[in-house]
Amino acid sequence: MKIPGLGCLKGCLFTFLILFVGAWLIWELTPLQEWIGTTKGFFAQIGDIINQVSDFISSIGGSGSGSGSGN
Repeated sequence: MKIPGLGCLKGCLFTFLILFVGAWLIWELTPLQEWIGTTKGFFAQIGDIINQVSDFISSIGGSGSGSGSGN
């Protein structure tokens, strides 16, 4: 596949696709779900992790904004 100007972008997207498919196959074909102790599917677990990370980041951003005032 020869697309001029998309060398790095194409490589990055292809690598991301390979990693995503590999993670999904590992999740579905190994006993990883049982080891972690979850009954969620791959996409539900990824969504849950994204929500937890965004909540953590917003709690870090929210806690530091009011602590600098001495009044």
